[in-house]
Amino acid sequence: MEVDSIAKLYAAKYIQCGEAETVAFELFDIMEKSIASDDLDKQEQTKQFLIRVVEIMNEYDKEFTEETTKLYFDLTIKLLENR
Repeated sequence: MEVDSIAKLYAAKYIQCGEAETVAFELFDIMEKSIASDDLDKQEQTKQFLIRVVEIMNEYDKEFTEETTKLYFDLTIKLLENR
């Protein structure tokens, strides 16, 4: 399956979930796992995949996506402050 099709599936799943905090945690977890276990090329692919998921989400529900993105950034900031 092509990456864009998979990104659309993830975006649909997240929009259907409707819980911005849950989605933000899952996006954060995906990137954290990639950082912990993947080489830099794979990390970049993961980052680009997540960006595409968020772009697709934004096309369908801008308000939900903005809320999710804000929570994602809040998680990132908290992690950096605790290091």
